[in-house]
Amino acid sequence: MTDVNEAAGSEAQTEDIRPLTMIRRVVARKMTQAAQTIPAVTLHRDAAFARLLHERTELGAASGHRLRLDAILAAIVGRALVLHELLNGQWVEAPPAVLVHPQRNVAIAVDTPVGLVAVCLRDADVRAPAELDTQLGEMVTRALAGRVLPDDVSGATFTITNLGGLGIDGFTPIITPPQAAVLGVGAARGTDGQPATLSLTFDHRIVDGADAARFLADVVSGIEAGVPVG
Repeated sequence: MTDVNEAAGSEAQTEDIRPLTMIRRVVARKMTQAAQTIPAVTLHRDAAFARLLHERTELGAASGHRLRLDAILAAIVGRALVLHELLNGQWVEAPPAVLVHPQRNVAIAVDTPVGLVAVCLRDADVRAPAELDTQLGEMVTRALAGRVLPDDVSGATFTITNLGGLGIDGFTPIITPPQAAVLGVGAARGTDGQPATLSLTFDHRIVDGADAARFLADVVSGIEAGVPVG
């Protein structure tokens, strides 16, 4: 029979303590802050991606380069934020107020070997998807190589996190403080008309459910209208 103390000692010898990377520490701190301080609510809604994906394929065939889906989504979200300013704001504690940002700067979450990095596409509401795509490609390359620039990861007013490429249909994203909201994107499966699930988590101190629902409806309408022009 194995002695209890021997078993405990054997188990202790197999423990694997792994220090957090700097990026992981930042993510952990922000996610804990969000969970502890933000009264968050998540809304889910399906969007038909068939037209958007078809147009992206056609544009790619004509230009020789297929636009990244996240760049297109950033353009759509940026335009919707113009109509729903509070989703582009942040909570101010004293006195209680909402700071509404004049620019629509959309962060895109990037999965890197050292952790999650959110790169920022500035003025997403007024820039063409092709321009956003070029910038996003450059920043993703730097992020994957561990060479992000300060401007790459600062100034975001809203975040998109897309797990669709990993086969995830839906999830509940966590807001990155001090932003007011984050949009989670599920899998858009081909051009057969099968919808993808969008999940909008928002700060209920800033936005009511009906306002968030209207914003999400405009994002869905933008997606279903296809790739934005200009």
